Amino acid sequence: MVLGKPKDKRTLKVKPTKEQVEENNMLIKKKIEKLSTSIKIPPAVNQFKTVLPQDVAERVYTLFSKYKPENRKERYARLSKENPKEGPKPIITKQGIRHITRLIEGKKAKFVVVANDVEPLEVVLFIPSLCKKFNIPYAIVDSKKSLGGVVNIKQSCILALCDVSAEDKKEFDELVKISNDMFLDQYEHTIKLWGGPGKQKLN
Repeated sequence: MVLGKPKDKRTLKVKPTKEQVEENNMLIKKKIEKLSTSIKIPPAVNQFKTVLPQDVAERVYTLFSKYKPENRKERYARLSKENPKEGPKPIITKQGIRHITRLIEGKKAKFVVVANDVEPLEVVLFIPSLCKKFNIPYAIVDSKKSLGGVVNIKQSCILALCDVSAEDKKEFDELVKISNDMFLDQYEHTIKLWGGPGKQKLN
């Protein structure tokens, strides 16, 4: 009798329904909400609870959308030209945590926008401190989906602009001023505030 390898008995996993997935997501959100009110939240995490007002955030999305990366059709049209590199270098909204980190460290980024619903938050936790170190204006918004929509993808945790056209300079300066009043200028204060029950300020 020839003994072969034992048959691999695999149990089929039942794929959860859409309703079950949504219910599970709701339970996770409820647990997060309960934890946020029952434990102390470190200042570095707590600062992400402060976000731009919705009307200001919409203005930011509109501005960044003007410089969204080219889609397939636009790219094909550009590459179809005799000289694709002809004309001035286009201004494009930057994305990607590593790329934007390098832009901040090189002091090339002029305005950085971060989402506060990133999971895990550690991915962007250092961005406010890095922006403060290099004196780069930044803002926190409440939707990574909205940021993703700006650059033609589903979600994005962070975006940045390195420049804007002359016609958008006034709007850009206004948004930077509003953001600085809320975040960059208040950094020394917010980085000392704990969240959760028994809120206290660090000495």
